[in-house]
Amino acid sequence: MAQDTQKTIVTQSQLKFVFDYTNKLGVNLTLKETVGVTNVLVDYCLNGYTKELGERLDAIDKFIAAKFEEQ
Repeated sequence: MAQDTQKTIVTQSQLKFVFDYTNKLGVNLTLKETVGVTNVLVDYCLNGYTKELGERLDAIDKFIAAKFEEQ
């Protein structure tokens, strides 16, 4: 499915954010994990904050913290 220009720009921006953020923390994510986190942040950027999104962000925070402890 083709993405519109706005979604493409937001996705690229959030992909870079995830990469920079996890590198700053010293956490190595797989490609699949990086794309998954990026998709949640794109959802936030395009649709705004919801309770469900907050729960997804909490899960991501826990996931990244666990990855940090593993390394």
